[in-house]
Amino acid sequence: MILHNLKSAVRSMGHNKLFSGINVIGLAIGIASSLLILAWVQYEYSYNHFIGNYKDIYQVKVNLTYNGSITTDTGCPLPMYYDLRESDSRIKDVCFTSNCFGHTLRVKDKTAYKEVLAVSKEFLAMFDIPIIKGDVRSLDDPYSIMINENVAKEFFGDKDPIGQFITYDNEAELKVTGVYKNVPYNSDFWFMALIPADYDKHWINIDKDKWDSFYPTIYLRLHDNSSADEVSAGIGNMIKKHFDDGTHPQPFLHQLDRWHLYSHFEDGVEAGGKIEYVRMFTWIAVFILIIACINYVNLSTARSERRAREVGIRKVIGSRRLQLIWQFMIESFMSTALALVLAIVAVGIALPSYNSLVHARITLDFTSADFWLIAITVFVVTAVLSGFYPAFFFSSRKPVDVLRGNNNTARGGGLARKILVVAQFSISIFLAIGVLVVYQQIDHARQRNLGYEQKDLVCFAFNNELEKNYDVVKNKLLKSGVVEAVTKSNEGIDVDAFFDTVEWPGKQTTDKIQFSRISTDHDFATTMRVKIISGRDFNSLTKTDTTQVLINETAAKMMAFEDPIGQKIKTRSGDLTIIGVTQDVVRGGPFSSVNPCYIGIFGDGNNHLTIRLTPTNDISSSMTKVLDVFKRTDPLNAAEPDFLDERFNYNFRDIKFVGELAWVFAAIAIFLTCLGVVGLAAYTAEQKTKEIAIRKVLGATVASVIMLLSNYFVRAAILSVVVASPVAWLAMDKYLEDFDYRIDVPWWVIPATALLMLVVTLMIVFIQTSRAANANPVSGLRRE
Repeated sequence: MILHNLKSAVRSMGHNKLFSGINVIGLAIGIASSLLILAWVQYEYSYNHFIGNYKDIYQVKVNLTYNGSITTDTGCPLPMYYDLRESDSRIKDVCFTSNCFGHTLRVKDKTAYKEVLAVSKEFLAMFDIPIIKGDVRSLDDPYSIMINENVAKEFFGDKDPIGQFITYDNEAELKVTGVYKNVPYNSDFWFMALIPADYDKHWINIDKDKWDSFYPTIYLRLHDNSSADEVSAGIGNMIKKHFDDGTHPQPFLHQLDRWHLYSHFEDGVEAGGKIEYVRMFTWIAVFILIIACINYVNLSTARSERRAREVGIRKVIGSRRLQLIWQFMIESFMSTALALVLAIVAVGIALPSYNSLVHARITLDFTSADFWLIAITVFVVTAVLSGFYPAFFFSSRKPVDVLRGNNNTARGGGLARKILVVAQFSISIFLAIGVLVVYQQIDHARQRNLGYEQKDLVCFAFNNELEKNYDVVKNKLLKSGVVEAVTKSNEGIDVDAFFDTVEWPGKQTTDKIQFSRISTDHDFATTMRVKIISGRDFNSLTKTDTTQVLINETAAKMMAFEDPIGQKIKTRSGDLTIIGVTQDVVRGGPFSSVNPCYIGIFGDGNNHLTIRLTPTNDISSSMTKVLDVFKRTDPLNAAEPDFLDERFNYNFRDIKFVGELAWVFAAIAIFLTCLGVVGLAAYTAEQKTKEIAIRKVLGATVASVIMLLSNYFVRAAILSVVVASPVAWLAMDKYLEDFDYRIDVPWWVIPATALLMLVVTLMIVFIQTSRAANANPVSGLRRE
């Protein structure tokens, strides 16, 4: 029986080559698109899973009340690390790490700049890092270092690196005591070397009793079956008792498995993150698959009259309904199986470009259970969705009605087909509107006044030699002829990571107000080209400038002084006098709101050097001269330039990726919809051949015939606009709420999308129907 059904299915597909081809191609495109999206979704969910015990590890975060709202800090007071080890029997391990920065590593004449993470002694055992050589005690010695496979190969080739020495930041010889596997790209941890936190005991000795310094990141591992919520509640008072300043610090645990997808917090509560994009594209995969299945259903039911005769004859000779259902389902499974093969080939071809688009390292691993689980699931779902309705629709026909020519059931199929066509159009319009809005939001941020001039700004991370010789390096750079201005600061102007609470006379609230804090040097405003709105800039000849500050416009508005110049503010750097107000500068991200900020010459943490190049068409030559100055000061310097405009564009990466990916799959959805229209239009023209011939004999023009055949599709497109537009408007307005700096949904996106869909639909229908409209009516009348 199965063999007979297979033969029947092959015969049916062979008799309808055009429609079978459209079905298979449509399904293949839909399956390939879904496989690509779901592979990326699985890749995003796999972040940090290289750590063997990732489900038991938590990061300690702290909620603090500033500016009348709760902010979530990823740093913790160092004393908390010591107290946590004894605070709760459910805590198995505790460790802390510094931030991961670039550092100079040197072996003989080889020098490289690598990301190095300083970790406490428990880190290796707690995180179960895959170690190739060494063990969990490899970092017990303060002057030891562990490196990954790539660094080991780069410095030592095929030689055993264990026991070799690496010069760290040109200040100490560290012994290689271990090698670990390269951290995969799908990791929120990114480090190329590990050193013991005890290497720099100075800051540990300073901070070990300081509860108001939120610097290291603390992690803990719980015993099996321990409740993270109960542990969070238990450690809640650990910090509070050390604070009476109204910030109400409240620590809590954030599971490692959620770091990547749930990284965004609002008012101290987890509020999403990349999971929103994952959900969005999962739905897009579903929508594309639905559109492909709708094509199959529509083209199958459109052939209802021809297949109805077949069903009627089969029932007359004794076929039962279940047998007919199986036959149509086997046809669907055969078409889907062929489409799956084509889809896998297409995915393999598209994967390199796709990886570049989504910034991932997805591989097509045929030995992976995950791959086959996704592929088989997509295959079965597609085959069932595609075949279910046609199978039950055709098998329900009564042979007496069919053989008498009664087509009432066919008209029922026509209604369902109309609904499905509208659904197709609606999904395509929804995606098209979404893409347009995303790109408008990106363009809105790109055109934003940043408050400083990005072009020709280059940032370098300081090493110890550059820091010690800053004045010398600055003078040499200014004399090189390729540099206009130089300054140093605790962070790049586009980064917003350092904050401080600020008090001032007449403050209207008892809430703690948090300002961004920039520690810099003279020439900050000159180098960044930040406009001084009132007051003056720092002056290297004025000795009192170390107790004076600039504030931005947002801070001035918040303080509400009639004239802020000369007013005093109280900060952790002491009492400071305002000497000037600067234009607001966009920091932290292109969509971020501007925080109140103060800028001063405090001399602490100035590990970023920023230079403004003299405008030139030969940037390469200018950078060669700049790097030559660094080399003459420090021959082993390996610092890499960071162009501010490129770094700014990098901040668009996530939303740009969303826009590009959405555009690709929206285009695929529209193409599939158009493919379905091609098939339906061709079949409609074929079915109405006799009617067209009669109309032409009675005097109908070619234009009127085309309008007759187009009417169905035009109405479907217009109805789809009515259905999809309000849903898309509400969805995109909700999406834009996540941005501090945002647009409103542009009014023109709906009419523009509607016009696009109508034009494309009319072009397709015109091409498909014009042949039938121009045909000789005699041929149509002879056909039956």
